[in-house]
Amino acid sequence: MSATSAPGRPRHASGTARRFRWSALAPVAALAVAGTVSARALRSTPLADDGALTAPAWSWLQGGPAPDPLTPDGLAVLHTAGWAWLTRAFERETGLAAAGRLLLGVALLLSCLLLWRVARRARLGDTGAAVAVLVLGGVPGLVLVHAVSAPAAWAVPWMLLAAWLAVGRRRRAVRALAVPALVPAVLLAPDVALLVTAGTAGALATGRLGARWSARTRTAAATALAPVFVGLVLLLPRWDPQPDVVAPWAAGEVRSVLLTAGLLATGALAAWVLPRWRPPAAALAVTTLAAVAPPGRFSALVVCLPVGALLVGALVQEAVARPALRPLRPALATAAAVGLVVGLVVAGAAVRLSPADDFGAADRRAFLDWYGQQVPAGSTVTASGLLADELRRAGVPVAADGDGLQVSRGGAGAGEVVARFGTEDTGLVVRDLRHRGPDADERALRRQLAAALLTNPTTADAGQVTGALLSGDVDPRLLTLLAGIAAQYGVGVTAVPAVDGEVGTPLRYAVVDSVGGVRLAEDPALVAQVRGWLEAQLPPYAPSSVVEVDDGLRVGFGYVPDPDALVSAAAG
Repeated sequence: MSATSAPGRPRHASGTARRFRWSALAPVAALAVAGTVSARALRSTPLADDGALTAPAWSWLQGGPAPDPLTPDGLAVLHTAGWAWLTRAFERETGLAAAGRLLLGVALLLSCLLLWRVARRARLGDTGAAVAVLVLGGVPGLVLVHAVSAPAAWAVPWMLLAAWLAVGRRRRAVRALAVPALVPAVLLAPDVALLVTAGTAGALATGRLGARWSARTRTAAATALAPVFVGLVLLLPRWDPQPDVVAPWAAGEVRSVLLTAGLLATGALAAWVLPRWRPPAAALAVTTLAAVAPPGRFSALVVCLPVGALLVGALVQEAVARPALRPLRPALATAAAVGLVVGLVVAGAAVRLSPADDFGAADRRAFLDWYGQQVPAGSTVTASGLLADELRRAGVPVAADGDGLQVSRGGAGAGEVVARFGTEDTGLVVRDLRHRGPDADERALRRQLAAALLTNPTTADAGQVTGALLSGDVDPRLLTLLAGIAAQYGVGVTAVPAVDGEVGTPLRYAVVDSVGGVRLAEDPALVAQVRGWLEAQLPPYAPSSVVEVDDGLRVGFGYVPDPDALVSAAAG
């Protein structure tokens, strides 16, 4: 060792510290933008298949039938259940549809993170990696692709994990792990097999795979994969039949056609100008033509998106690296940084300020309040699909069919509408096949009861309530009860409120402010006495609700489909 060498420093040590690359923050910022944009987009635009994975996952966690892990839907349900347990998604009060969107957002963020690492492993720069992440998760229109409850949403992270393990200079043992990572991806979305087959053929043809083989052997192997690809295309409709996907991503819709054209153009352009990326570019183009183009497969569209995003990042990086743009690079870098910051601020403000869809949670809460207060405990309702699972989750007994209360979301149905919660098109509608309104004689009897009540000398002036009592729209149980109080003590009634949400049902509630000429609000002992008298009543005249209010007592009866028949039967 030389006497002049620095003591304690290894001979191979560098004299300068490794400088931090500020550009490394670009993918992180892109990931943050993708997270905020997806959080906003996934909280809006309800779709017909919302809850398609969370409903069976919740049912299985509650002891229901176990999903089949060898089918795309069954394995996706297992993924959904696992992530729901990890994120406590089912413990929230927002419902199964909202929980499904939350979990799809988790899958998208995981995909964006893995895409970033795949891009860097594939020797793509920070700029290209950031662009790839933004294309996959930061474009509001494209994020809606990931809002569809399809098993392919869970296939993308596995596919990217396999790519991350296989790409770059790695030990053989690490690369071998890509195979087991690829298995769940193919089970969740068999269209991944198309990408793998086409990509393998392209890698063989270009010498990226089998470099030690002769050109003739590689060409023969690549050619042999052609009938395998065709066979997979023909087998996929039987292997994994695709359910109908609603607009805007149904086959033939404008967005779907434009996205298909964009994927095809990206693959063709990357194969032309980027020799190193020709295998995945060719695989994207061929798979798009075979499985995405109308009447294509939605799962193929989902698994092709990350490949297309990666190629867009590579194309942008190639364009920026051209010598003609060298003088503009500082300005472009500054503009990109400002754009990412502005995008993050705008996306964050949109998440915080813009209204989010509750996926029917408010309507369900209103129905559950009505059900708990107006319907006898334990009454079974009829519902189907996701709504049935949501109601079971809330503790409501649900049957597939029956002649009682029918609960549905919008639309027409059998039975007369007795309650509605939410808007007419999308709100919850309650119908009752047993509901029967009063005939002429029964309505006349109601008016006679009301007249007897009002003409009783002990009845206080009813004021504006008089018209409601004489309308024939008041429940005969309530009229009979009020007449009984008036006959014994005298009664004052200040309001006959309708039940929130009900449609075409009789008025069943009244606010009693005085008994025997004494205001209830001024005599607590009298309130207790009246309560005891009301509790002593026998059905059907025993009220289901007696609540103290500012003016006195709010007395009411629960919902029954035919109150006139109950009163007639009690009268003998």
